[in-house]
Amino acid sequence: MNIKIRKANSNDWKTIQSLNNEVFQNDKNNDSDLDLNWPYSNKGIKYYKSLSDGTYGNCLVAEINGQAVGYVALVIKDFGWRKSKYIEIENIGVSPDFRSKGIGEKLMKASEEWAKGQGAARLYVEAFWENKRAIKYYKNNGFVEICVGLEKVIEAFA
Repeated sequence: MNIKIRKANSNDWKTIQSLNNEVFQNDKNNDSDLDLNWPYSNKGIKYYKSLSDGTYGNCLVAEINGQAVGYVALVIKDFGWRKSKYIEIENIGVSPDFRSKGIGEKLMKASEEWAKGQGAARLYVEAFWENKRAIKYYKNNGFVEICVGLEKVIEAFA
């Protein structure tokens, strides 16, 4: 299988949108507050367009025989209180039919190379607590836990 990783271009936004929607559908059981309509909302469309044309972060697309089967969205993450420069894997996805074929690993390696080119010392990623498959995947790719995010549901004011 010949997997090609390339930089996204402005014509890729709908492809990235579709791939990211698959991530949303996969995560719907991991977060009850996830807006499943977001990928096709005006905010979502603006995000995909700015990601694909490079005005926001960097996006890489994985292709097999010219078919886009995965992507990774990368942005500079400023913690402020930490010393190192970070690149965040804001989101990453591989189409379900193409998972466990080495595509994610190639995207991760390409992400590391891009991050090094930006002068970053670390990659950062977040995963939903219930998404044990993603957490295992990241750990298998050298990531370690550095914090735990917590939230509390409160009643909104009328």
